[in-house]
Amino acid sequence: MKKDLKKGIIGIVQSNRLHSRTLGVVGIRLSVCAALATIGMGANAQSSVTLYGIADGGVTYTNNAGGHSVVQASSGGRGSSRWGFKGVEDLGEGLSAIFQLENGFNMMTGTSLQNSREFGRMAMVGLKNGYGQVTLGRQDDVMVTYLGAYSASVMFGGSMAAHAGDLDNTFADYKLNNTIKFATESFHGFSMGGLYGVGGVAGSIGANQVWSLGARYVVGPLSAAAVFHHINNPAVTFFDASAGAVANSTFTNPVTNPIFKGYTSAASIDTYGIGGAYVWGRATLAATVTCTQFNAVKKTSTTPIGGIDPVLTSAEVVYKFMLTPALALSSSFAYTKAEEAKYEQLSMGSQYFLSKTTSIYAIGAWQHASGTNSMGQKAVADLNLLTASTTANQVAVRVGLVHTF
Repeated sequence: MKKDLKKGIIGIVQSNRLHSRTLGVVGIRLSVCAALATIGMGANAQSSVTLYGIADGGVTYTNNAGGHSVVQASSGGRGSSRWGFKGVEDLGEGLSAIFQLENGFNMMTGTSLQNSREFGRMAMVGLKNGYGQVTLGRQDDVMVTYLGAYSASVMFGGSMAAHAGDLDNTFADYKLNNTIKFATESFHGFSMGGLYGVGGVAGSIGANQVWSLGARYVVGPLSAAAVFHHINNPAVTFFDASAGAVANSTFTNPVTNPIFKGYTSAASIDTYGIGGAYVWGRATLAATVTCTQFNAVKKTSTTPIGGIDPVLTSAEVVYKFMLTPALALSSSFAYTKAEEAKYEQLSMGSQYFLSKTTSIYAIGAWQHASGTNSMGQKAVADLNLLTASTTANQVAVRVGLVHTF
């Protein structure tokens, strides 16, 4: 009887152990299922993060850079070298959260541009739905968003083809900090947007303030846009100086281009612009007109003429033709009228696509200057982002390779 009792007790214990193991396995399976369900819910939310960029390197020959010819390695000659992340999260009911972080870098040295900022080209976060989007951060102004697509610099020529030192910013040389920006979706071909830059200066709402508006209309092969921006204290807000200009004092000028270097101490800038394009077959014809007024320029150590409100007006025509699906040929002519100077610029370019993401290019530009420049000196030619010529003419040729990802 004792043996039977012992066997019974052992059987109960073994049964309990088996039951516990079974429950453990079931618990593990339930946990795995819960985890998979969570992952599935995340996938259904359609969230994504994309890594993208442009790697652009080449060689540039300039016939006169500070009095001498020069051959230089160049970065971002066709499209500024960059890398970045952009992402979207589906919040439901048509609403999404978006962000974009973009770094500009020198392909030849590996260093960051935009005053060595980590994400100097773009740093924004916002919300988006079927009507449009609102974003906050360091962003492009509306000149870039609505007018840039019609400029020679964007269509084919890169920085070298930008007219008058890209003062109107159609090539996005200048970024804006502390901004709130909105942009609508296209409704029957019409879209619009605006930007407000918070000055951030205690005791003065207007100091370092920026605001701008832009609109575009597209119908068939024809499109047109109009833009305006107002920028207070442009030395700091627009040209990225470390400190603003004070009349009759020392001023570290952030601009080297003599076309408008003498005006950067202005109290504010107003820029108006219109542009458009017509596409037929393999050809595109585009044009822009911009007018920039510097208000209340101060006389400083690097801006010799004070008490003026100079105006620079630029007009440009661009023609682009796809000779084959892989080969594009382009040309442009730009004319800029400053206060006492004139600048004429002819640019030409070709781009051959080795694949959908890799191409080789060749760009040439000539600029002729006449009159008296912003520094009160005889006007000299200065193609954008190159060292100024010592004469009225400057010619540059650039060849390069660009890969997008």
